[in-house]
Amino acid sequence: MFIEQLDQNKIKVTVNATEQEEYGVTYESMTYSDGNTRRLCERIMEKAKREIGFNVNGAKLLVEARKSTDGSVTLFLSKIITSENEKDELFGQTVKFETFDDMVDCCNIFDSLSEDIATVDSYILSGKFYLYFEILCKKNRAAGLLRSVLEYGEKSHVSKEILCEYGKRIEI
Repeated sequence: MFIEQLDQNKIKVTVNATEQEEYGVTYESMTYSDGNTRRLCERIMEKAKREIGFNVNGAKLLVEARKSTDGSVTLFLSKIITSENEKDELFGQTVKFETFDDMVDCCNIFDSLSEDIATVDSYILSGKFYLYFEILCKKNRAAGLLRSVLEYGEKSHVSKEILCEYGKRIEI
């Protein structure tokens, strides 16, 4: 059994014909419900952890099998990273608003997120209103928040530093 780590979340395992016979599996018989296949996968995971430090750490595992012309089977085992395994990240964004009222209405979105908010600052610059926020959360939650915020304004590439230096901070 040859194990090669392709990246942090994926390994490639070659199971030769002798090993297939030892575990009572063939390419055609490999299914999740087959006890021999499960036993082989458990053995692969034990060996991968011991030899190359590959561990699924509770993540789901996707197993893909490909038959080779020499009778061996190549298995690709990939960790399926879900939001449960995803770590919180700090996301920051500047949003521009046409009116002060749009910005104030948008700020109501942040009421339910108080534990995740790192920063929320509002500014006026060149007659436009800006909101800069940083939130510590998972990527999919940040994307959902941004979609909600963009119902009131639009993304801006004006940096917080520009707003601090040239804009006027507004207390809401």
